[in-house]
Amino acid sequence: MPKAQYKPVLVPTILSLRTLLWSLALTFLAGALLWAYLAWGALAQSRARLSEPVSTTVEMPLYQVKLPPNWEAYTKADNTLFAFRRAGADIPVLFFEAVRDPGFAYHAIDINPAIALQSVEEDIDAVPLSEKPDYLSLGIVGSERLTVKPGITAMHLLFGGGGFSGEAVRFYSGDVRYALWSLHRTGDVEAGQEIRAFFRHLFENFDIPELREAINRPVVDSAMLTAEVNTTTHQRIARELALWRLFADRAEAEPEAALLPALEHYRDVLELLSSIRQERIALVSEDFQLYQRLLKDRQQDVGEWFIVLDKAVAMRDWDKARQQAKWIMTHATLTGERLDVRRAADILATQIPAEEGGADEN
Repeated sequence: MPKAQYKPVLVPTILSLRTLLWSLALTFLAGALLWAYLAWGALAQSRARLSEPVSTTVEMPLYQVKLPPNWEAYTKADNTLFAFRRAGADIPVLFFEAVRDPGFAYHAIDINPAIALQSVEEDIDAVPLSEKPDYLSLGIVGSERLTVKPGITAMHLLFGGGGFSGEAVRFYSGDVRYALWSLHRTGDVEAGQEIRAFFRHLFENFDIPELREAINRPVVDSAMLTAEVNTTTHQRIARELALWRLFADRAEAEPEAALLPALEHYRDVLELLSSIRQERIALVSEDFQLYQRLLKDRQQDVGEWFIVLDKAVAMRDWDKARQQAKWIMTHATLTGERLDVRRAADILATQIPAEEGGADEN
């Protein structure tokens, strides 16, 4: 008979027990050190985040602005905002304003630095600051054109004098005029650096809504407008007015053939008048009143295009929906209808399945 196999029993000794205890102690110590290291790293990151400059974002009805880091105070009313670098002190200051007016939809952007400086001087003179430069002491330091977004140009002005320096930006979007400016003491180097950095990245910090444009807004330098330019432009206006009246007379009876050309020719009239800073002539005319009525007819037509599109999407008639979306994208050609093109493109991309055998071509 084979002998039974027995598993030996190990009796712990003082030496083996001491080794076990030391192993446990070392393991605990290593864990404690790792925890302390991680906790210290998290604390260091938290301190770093707390030490980072804090920016405040202020939302207004017609814009949103991210103020420079650690600017301490601001006041706002309607669409006007004052931001202050230090609480209790009104210099250095950043000023933001948006003003809505139907006539602004037809204003050119004037890049004449003298006109821009005059506007800034009037703004500064009108606000209650404890210290400000003398009305006549400011001069132009430099100027340039800025692109706010496609189709929107701004005038950027640097000015100084009387112990003060500042920057200003002015532009139009839709029927809104935006005015921004800063003012600080010339000797306040730190404030000047912060303000320059803010304006250098202005349109990363200043956001505006998408507004419909009424015309392709001209960019003009009023200092360059001469009598010869005025005469030539009015000759072109006369030709466009004749074509406008020809199509406007037919628009009611033949809207499909005459409505869009009528609107396009009158838009040309408005753009030409704006280019010589005389658009106010048109805004009080009977032609302008008729233009506005025809424009409402056009807007109603575009609205009906989308009713057809929305109904096709709701009924899951994808062929009809796809066809209607593409039709809108090719027929919404009037200035300001880019938003309608984008809306139709979004519906085509997000709500309508792609055609079998390939993606839609937008």
